[in-house]
Amino acid sequence: RQWTDGVDIARVLHSDGEDIASKRTEEFRAQSLKRNLSTQIYLDTDNDNINSEEYIIFGNLIEPNIMAFPKSFGMEKFIQLRTKINAKIKISLRVKKSDNVDDLEKFYEHCDYVMIESSSQDIVDHKIVEKAKLNNVEPIYLAKMPTLMKGQVQSREENFEIGHTLEEGFDIVALYEETAHGPYAARSVKCIDEIAVQSEKLRVNPFAD
Repeated sequence: RQWTDGVDIARVLHSDGEDIASKRTEEFRAQSLKRNLSTQIYLDTDNDNINSEEYIIFGNLIEPNIMAFPKSFGMEKFIQLRTKINAKIKISLRVKKSDNVDDLEKFYEHCDYVMIESSSQDIVDHKIVEKAKLNNVEPIYLAKMPTLMKGQVQSREENFEIGHTLEEGFDIVALYEETAHGPYAARSVKCIDEIAVQSEKLRVNPFAD
């Protein structure tokens, strides 16, 4: 239920195996249809040494709404993506913590989304959200709550990290291990929802006028 009751995007990992990714995609779509919802499929990979041709072929086969490509994929290959994947599939750039963020705007010209794994401090310092939106690219924040993976209540630092990035202007938040194989997957979604609702209130200064 966590994927279909109020969740907009279901992230499917190609690196878990094509059979698994294909079955998950079918299940998410079937459950969404059953509930008259429109959960979108976000195809991603955690493999930096990805076989790009196999990945693209699989993406064209299952036709996700969004397909992510790691920054390590390289600028040259990234430019060619639009000619290789189906027109209805939107392209997302995946930026990991170890990636350089100084040249993101070059990639923005060739994608629709960018999934950010950077710290809130880097996001602020490099104006990542502002620059993405100026280039008509929708930023997605990849949140992590390690304490929930241990079966504990999320920490104040995790609340602050997620809340701070939302205040910066992110409209989409994605969860990672917490919902893939964490002990409290539904609780993780609820935590994100609670933090997002409170953070939304801080986007606009209530004393502005």
